[in-house]
Amino acid sequence: MMNKFFNYYDSLCVGANTPTVFAFDPYVTAIKELFVSELQQIVFYIEKLKKLEIDMSVYTDKVIEFISILIVNLDFRKESFFVIMEDLYNNKKMLEKMYISACEKANKKPELILEPEENYSSREIILKALNEKEKNIQERFSKIKIEKNKKNLYEIMINLVFNACNCLIELKNLKIDFPEAKNEVLKLLNTTNFPDLTDEDLISVIKNFSKCNYKIMQLLYSTIIEKYGPVSEINVPLCKKKGKAILVSGNSFLDLKKILTAVEGLNINVYTHHEMISAFQYKEFNKFTNLVGHYQKSDNNFQLDFASFPGPIYISGNAVPKIDVIRGQIYTSEKYPAFGIAKIENNNFEPLINYALDSKGFDKDKEINKIKIGYNESEIDEKINLISNKFQNKEIKKVLIIGLIDQFNQSNEYINEFLKNCPIDNYIISFSYNFNRENIWHVNSYFDFSVVYKIIEKLTQNIPTIKDEISVFITDCNTTTIAHIFNFIYLDIKNIFLGPCCPNIINPVLIDGLCSLFDVKSITNAVDDINSI
Repeated sequence: MMNKFFNYYDSLCVGANTPTVFAFDPYVTAIKELFVSELQQIVFYIEKLKKLEIDMSVYTDKVIEFISILIVNLDFRKESFFVIMEDLYNNKKMLEKMYISACEKANKKPELILEPEENYSSREIILKALNEKEKNIQERFSKIKIEKNKKNLYEIMINLVFNACNCLIELKNLKIDFPEAKNEVLKLLNTTNFPDLTDEDLISVIKNFSKCNYKIMQLLYSTIIEKYGPVSEINVPLCKKKGKAILVSGNSFLDLKKILTAVEGLNINVYTHHEMISAFQYKEFNKFTNLVGHYQKSDNNFQLDFASFPGPIYISGNAVPKIDVIRGQIYTSEKYPAFGIAKIENNNFEPLINYALDSKGFDKDKEINKIKIGYNESEIDEKINLISNKFQNKEIKKVLIIGLIDQFNQSNEYINEFLKNCPIDNYIISFSYNFNRENIWHVNSYFDFSVVYKIIEKLTQNIPTIKDEISVFITDCNTTTIAHIFNFIYLDIKNIFLGPCCPNIINPVLIDGLCSLFDVKSITNAVDDINSI
């Protein structure tokens, strides 16, 4: 059983990393809002300059990079915060001057941002603004300054922008450019500069962008398979192997490959952690003998995992774990690492390797268990044909997709009840865990959402009307959940159910907005949810 290893599971907040970060932090939110405010103004001028037929591709790339910084970590060193804020402010003022100059040449009256802005030319002013913003955020708990719906719609838009930029940065790292998508991302962010737009206008903008969001994510999936694939089924050891060790967490396979290449020929074993387990399913990583297994004691407590690992930890690019107490043995190549985390410069992994060689490592071999991940393409086609035939013959009436991230523990009562009580004329595709019933197909996706979309697309190609009978139950929340919800909306899935999310992942007020504005349904209990469809 998998829970022999992954044994600190919390079914209520399965998407969160550590219980210590569930609380709302007005300081972190204030930093985020300051950055977003400056980015909104930068995008405003970029879009104005584009209309004057001025090439803004360089600045567009800068904005995408700035936004990716926001996704990763807001636990900045104070010096990094000042540098980022000053950089944003200087770029904004430069673009404003460019726009005014371009308008003069075109004999047009410039449309400047009318709302008052802070002059972030000194660090004293920046700190004052941050303190004021933090104070306002704390007061906002009892005062809603703008309509609830509009606030939720803006937050959804910002969330979609963050996700798209995260994918675009990863595509850039894989040498793929998608300029059309970058332009759409900036247009979406710029929409937040126009408070007079109605709720209906904003809903339409979001739904229109969902097509672009889906294309970005699908391009990333296909690029990963092209670069590292094909995908195959494989048993991943949950193990400890005697010797020096490095743990790689996050989701950038490119970073993992760089580390594996750097340690080739050295007596250092490399272990994956959390989402990085998916690397094992790709052919490219099978050739690295130093990649020995997966190490993880908990699905929702990274501090426990990192504290128990006897070697350095590398957090890959675009990952979002927040670590509050462990310092010194964690590395990253992020441009602005969180406080206390060491930075890898110019792909020089020597400090990481030296730390591993100086560390204790594991003193003996121990295999705890194995997890099967990956999939067989021909099996997927076979199952899709089976479901299609059963649907056409009216042997099944509904297709239920549940889980979306294969959990590391089998104690989730909701999923157990769901799988036990589902009628035989409902066919379940489970991305949670296996359950021995004729009408259940378990897919070992492990964080690989591309399989979900592959299945939905193949089903609807076979029988277009089946999409009206597909329901999706998202039992796990993470930073990409909202993006996936709008992918399902774009694919015209009518019944989307969302489970409880920890506040540091998705704000509870925002979940209410998803339900009221986009007809997303809250998971209640398994029997009632099954009956509701």
